Amino acid sequence: MKEIEHRMNYNLKAYNTLRVSSIADDVYFPKTMDEIKLLLANLSDPVIVGNGSNILFSSAGVKKPVIITKHLDKVEVKPPYISAYAGVAAPKLATMAFELRLSGFEFLAGIPATLGGTIAMNAGADAQAISDYFESACVYDASEDKIKEFSAQDMEFGYRTSVIKKNPGRYVVLSAKFKLLEADSYIAIKEAMDRTVEKRKNTQPSLKEPNIGCAFKNPVKDGQTISAGKLIDEAGLKGHLEGGAMVYFNHANFIINFNEATSMDYINVMRQVQMSVFDKFNIMLEPEVVYIGSDKKELELWNMLIKG
Repeated sequence: MKEIEHRMNYNLKAYNTLRVSSIADDVYFPKTMDEIKLLLANLSDPVIVGNGSNILFSSAGVKKPVIITKHLDKVEVKPPYISAYAGVAAPKLATMAFELRLSGFEFLAGIPATLGGTIAMNAGADAQAISDYFESACVYDASEDKIKEFSAQDMEFGYRTSVIKKNPGRYVVLSAKFKLLEADSYIAIKEAMDRTVEKRKNTQPSLKEPNIGCAFKNPVKDGQTISAGKLIDEAGLKGHLEGGAMVYFNHANFIINFNEATSMDYINVMRQVQMSVFDKFNIMLEPEVVYIGSDKKELELWNMLIKG
């Protein structure tokens, strides 16, 4: 695999939106679909990274091989269909759809992620989700070393989850196809995109205040979805600080890198938030973030977070 761009002992700080410094043993940058297929067939349990908007890398480093998909950004358009590789930035897809007068991707304008990640976690906003207009995906199945085509049913989409997320290490999204709606005008699409961006700007931290996105999923109690941010706020945790990680003042479900935070700082804040909300409301918050690392102490605390 000499022809594939490869870096050893490489800092992943630029490839996670929390901007945590984390040295990875081996990082690969495939530029074609053939290259990533070759990597997936030959590497053991690699970590797939797009924009790193939902990933907490360990400050102690990453031993698993890492594949960065940023070069896999090809898009094909046959209105009302859009097909794209996993490395395409979500806002780019929103802009392309707008230019084609296609509706359905407006909410992607404010999501700092790549397509592969948005599909894996079924990302959404404003009562929309990536699964709403999903047609099919090209997926690598590591257990069978085979490329498969998944339908919407195969993807098992749910709130912030999919078959990809339910089976960590087994499936990797390579590309996906969507069928959008042909709108009557550009105006409604642009207004919806602007509302999405403005709402995020007013309530959520920008990437100038490094963060991973929502720390916890919105819980469901008695059939009703409850805002995790509201629960954290009412538990009195806005501004709570552990080391360099802090609960954001405007939206309590965001934890920002306030001052050179480490992954342990972030995990400690999450654990304190989880325990405080449970003590006050008897509701156990479930992490929306994915932890990547093998530090013994961090893994111990992370497993406590996952188990609740």
